[in-house]
Amino acid sequence: MRDTILTLIKLQDIDLRIKDIDQKLHTEPRALDEIKKELDQAKQELSLQMEKLKEKEREKRNAELELSDCEARIKKSQQRMMEVKTNKEYQALLIEIDEIKTLVSQWEERILELLEDIDSIKKAIAEGEKRIKELEKRRDLMQIRVNNSLKRLKEELSVLRQDREEVAKKLPEDLVKRYNFICDRRNGKAIVPVNHDAVCEGCHMHIPPQQYNELLKVDRIMSCPTCQRIIYWKGLIEETES
Repeated sequence: MRDTILTLIKLQDIDLRIKDIDQKLHTEPRALDEIKKELDQAKQELSLQMEKLKEKEREKRNAELELSDCEARIKKSQQRMMEVKTNKEYQALLIEIDEIKTLVSQWEERILELLEDIDSIKKAIAEGEKRIKELEKRRDLMQIRVNNSLKRLKEELSVLRQDREEVAKKLPEDLVKRYNFICDRRNGKAIVPVNHDAVCEGCHMHIPPQQYNELLKVDRIMSCPTCQRIIYWKGLIEETES
């Protein structure tokens, strides 16, 4: 019975390692997914900045056309001043020129504002492109690391599953079924030690003294009366290791 319990413990060790690898196979790619998500977001932000740049440049071109039109109107009005015959017409042209000059100032100010906006957006675009290159580099390096890690984990998992099959063959079929049943309901912990204080290390409840004394004999498979896990005396491992 001692060998049977030790084999059960070995089976559980293998199963716990298999469980750990299964979890890693799911969690390892998450860091890569996060970088990809960050990269997609960076590309979207860059696309928005590019659209903003196009819009500002379009506004600047329109403002420059308006400014050019105003300057042409001023020139035309100044030429007309050479042809007027009355003071009233002359004063009217002066007022018209002043009004157009006011528009010129407004359009010049608007163009300067747009130039500042365009310069700011171009800087943001340059930073965005730099960030994208950095993220792409991180993604590529992470992809290599994840691929290597997943390959190693799958190879290790394959070996462990073969080992599990060989170990399980050494146990009675009904005991393996019982073990699997408990594993499914106890988060992979089907067999646990009972320490020298007669406490089950699965549920941390005390084992009745008579049952604890029986456990020390290591002559049959026993269960914790509280959590129903298979239990063994912790000293069994200590004796085996020594």
